[in-house]
Amino acid sequence: MKLSDIPFEDEALRAAVLATGVETAEEVLEIRARKCQIEKASGLENFPNLKLLDLTRNRLTEIDLSGNPNLEEVYLGNNELEEIDFSANKKLSHVEVFINDLSELDLSSLALLENLYASKNDLTELDLSNNPKIEQIQVSDNELESLILPDECKPFAIKIENTKLDDITREKLQTLVSAHNLKM
Repeated sequence: MKLSDIPFEDEALRAAVLATGVETAEEVLEIRARKCQIEKASGLENFPNLKLLDLTRNRLTEIDLSGNPNLEEVYLGNNELEEIDFSANKKLSHVEVFINDLSELDLSSLALLENLYASKNDLTELDLSNNPKIEQIQVSDNELESLILPDECKPFAIKIENTKLDDITREKLQTLVSAHNLKM
C-alpha cells in the first residue's frame, strides 16, 4: 500500500511517516515521532513490517498495535495511554511505557522481553512470570502491591521506588534499587 493512500487521522503522524522517505507501508521498518503532538495513532495498523515505533512525548490516549506483529521495540513513554494490548507483538524485546495512565499491563505473550520501563503509571500488579529473558525493569512510582518475577531468567536489575511492594526475592537479581516502599 502506498503511504499516500493510508488514511491517517492525525496529520503529525502522517508527516512523520512520510518523512521516512519510502513509498510503501511494507518498506517502513521504523517510525520515530517524538514530541509531535500526535493525538491519534490510527493508520499504524497498515505497517506489518514495523520493527521500531517511537511515539514518546505525544498526546496519545489509545493505540492499536495488533497490525504490527514484527515490532521489536516500542517507545510510548510520556503519553496519556490508559491501556495497551501487546498480545500480537510477540517479538517485542524493549517496551517503554513510562509516564502514562496504565492501570494494567499484560506482558504474558512477550517471551522475548528484555527491557521494561513502566514507571509513573497506576499499576497495582505486574506479572513477569512469562518473561524469562528480562534484564532491566523500572517500575517506580506505581501503586504496585504485587510483582511476580520469572522463576528462571538471566541475572537482571530492577528499580522499584515509591510503590506499595513489601516483598521481592529472586536469586538472579543482580541490582535492586528500592526506596520509599512500605517495607523491604
